[in-house]
Amino acid sequence: MTPIPQRLRSAVDLKNALDNAAKYLMPIGTCRSKASEWKNEFEYRDEEEDEDEEEKDGDEDGDGDDDEDDGEVGKGEGQTSLGEKAEMEVMEELRKLQTEYMITSNSGTIKDDLESFKITITRPGCEYDGTLSALQAEKDDRTAAVNERLKAWYEVGAVSGYGDVKAQETKVDASVRNAREIPASEFRVAPDLVAHVEKLWAASSFFPTKVRAEAYKIHLYGPGGKFAAHRDTPETDLVGTFLVGLGDTCNIAAFQIKAAKGEGWAWHRATLGNWVAFYPDVDHQVLEIASGYRAVVAFKMFRRRMGTPEVPADVVLQGKMKEALGKLRTPYGVLLEHHYSAGTAELNGVDAALYAAAGEMGGDVKLLPVLIGWTATKEVGGWGGDDEAPKCKAEVFPMTEGHVDALLAHMKVVAKELEDENVSAEVWAEEQGEVDAKKPKLFVDLKGTDAEWINNCEGTKSGKGIRFYSPKFQATSVAWKEEVKDPIEHTGNESRPHQEDSIYLSYAVVVLPKRGTKRAADKLNQ
Repeated sequence: MTPIPQRLRSAVDLKNALDNAAKYLMPIGTCRSKASEWKNEFEYRDEEEDEDEEEKDGDEDGDGDDDEDDGEVGKGEGQTSLGEKAEMEVMEELRKLQTEYMITSNSGTIKDDLESFKITITRPGCEYDGTLSALQAEKDDRTAAVNERLKAWYEVGAVSGYGDVKAQETKVDASVRNAREIPASEFRVAPDLVAHVEKLWAASSFFPTKVRAEAYKIHLYGPGGKFAAHRDTPETDLVGTFLVGLGDTCNIAAFQIKAAKGEGWAWHRATLGNWVAFYPDVDHQVLEIASGYRAVVAFKMFRRRMGTPEVPADVVLQGKMKEALGKLRTPYGVLLEHHYSAGTAELNGVDAALYAAAGEMGGDVKLLPVLIGWTATKEVGGWGGDDEAPKCKAEVFPMTEGHVDALLAHMKVVAKELEDENVSAEVWAEEQGEVDAKKPKLFVDLKGTDAEWINNCEGTKSGKGIRFYSPKFQATSVAWKEEVKDPIEHTGNESRPHQEDSIYLSYAVVVLPKRGTKRAADKLNQ
């Protein structure tokens, strides 16, 4: 994948490119998992009709036996072919593996290995220079002295904002986030705590294991404090967040994090020495506090760059993934479990195992940032009184450097035309909608880049495209243009509008046939 150039574009530029990708770009393929998921959810026939149809379709060729071995079943819309069924079975295998092996968060206490640590706060009004004992935490945490210390920090802390990832703005809104903070420039933690944080991360089944911890902020909450469900704002090489409790006198365990296996939320107190760590794209929140205070020191966990990229050590998981992927025919793509920032070249957690397994299959493996353009219609009670078959389209658009550059250049031309015509963007969009639909899509010349394979891909040239799959579509895709009622997808812990890597992108592992080798026999039906 082409690396991000030194002249980083702004996140606003990337947002504009994402907004217009489906309008101007040629899709590279379709997401069959999303289409199958939607068709199953909006099946328009009742169960009796299904059973009757199955009996009829079972012997379409009149040979007296069931046609399941004859190639395909149910060619009508809304019906599932044998190929789709087999694909769904493969995705179910991968989903089970992801669920079984996936670690998205972990927690514990530092007191077993690090009895105490020193912290120095220089912010005017809450100066502090002392050693905090994790061993004494359970006995002392709810005392008046601890409450006064936390209260003093909270009362002079800076008001915390939150990052509106879509608008690329830092906003202050107490209905979303009501908190205070002390920035890294106004506190220091002892080196032994930093080293211990790195050690705990490596021992907690996270991948990568080799990381660099960077003290980021002290987060403070008091009466009325809260933070709506959100994900941490991404950035290059950021692989996780690590929170160490500095004290908690609240009436509730306010911090909650989404459980890895979809089993609700796990709660945590900020008791001195308690810690919780998680990948940055994991949903978490702070429930509203009625009384008391809580404080944590937050560390950003960055991938430690080495000469040779770290390789996942779980060979059992890779073997099982390799077996499942072997049932798919190339070319194909699989949407990854985690979300990543622009320019990502190395993966986290189970995604790294999937990438390694795909590489062992003998195909040509690519890592591709993508955008899924999703449209669906279901007409009920038309002129004939009958429901129409559900129709859906889940197109996958590549979002490489070259595609973003082409989109931005084209939008400059459109902006100039708007200026010359002296019309608003809304009026222009309405008048040009049908015209743009008839225009040829942008050709993005990727020659000389690591993404040149897209221009040479047989599937995209023929218009047939690459099949993309997702074991858990709703969890792995970033909804960019859909309406979202809650702020989970579009709220971050901060806003970084001048950095292109501050927007999450969906990534896919794409497996192409190796050049110079014969294409493997089809294992799945279209």
